[in-house]
Amino acid sequence: MNDKIWWYLSRSSGIVALVLLVLTLVWGVLLATRALKPHDRPAWLLDLHKWLGGTAIVMTGLHLLGLWMDEWIHFGFADLFVPGASEFEPFAVALGVVSMYVMLAVQITSYFRKHLSQRVWRGVHVLSYGLVWTSAIHAGMAGTDTVNRVYQAFAILLSMVAVGATVVRIVMPGRAGRGAAARTPTSADTAAATATTVS
Repeated sequence: MNDKIWWYLSRSSGIVALVLLVLTLVWGVLLATRALKPHDRPAWLLDLHKWLGGTAIVMTGLHLLGLWMDEWIHFGFADLFVPGASEFEPFAVALGVVSMYVMLAVQITSYFRKHLSQRVWRGVHVLSYGLVWTSAIHAGMAGTDTVNRVYQAFAILLSMVAVGATVVRIVMPGRAGRGAAARTPTSADTAAATATTVS
């Protein structure tokens, strides 16, 4: 086995996790604003939004596993789970640890949304905007691929997509469900109304 396999795993899974976080944000915005209406399907958007978020957590887990198993930097438990404990790029790694906890909070509260007030759920879920940027900063400061031109171009593209999604969310706030009260709600209306505050 290649002695760098764990390092490759940590780098690749971290990049994939960041991509998935941006896509989760985009799909959440599309769901909340119904920007693609009438061509979209709210139930499908919601399912994909959840799948992207869940897969981002899996990729983050693989990122941690790769760092744990790699013998070059020697990340310990505290380095991976306690902000500021790492001696390697302490600020950047701390941002990554905090981002992980925010991501878990957003995902867990989404699973238990029916048991939470809308204010609590929305207060946690809105952190996903900051999560994308703290994750991007973590990758830019701690990642070893940042000198690669392809990575740089891709990072700029991801940033533009995230900014675009945020602008759409600001310009088209809560369009989902408007007018739904004027007719008998369908399953699509229910999914759309549920998504009004997503992202």
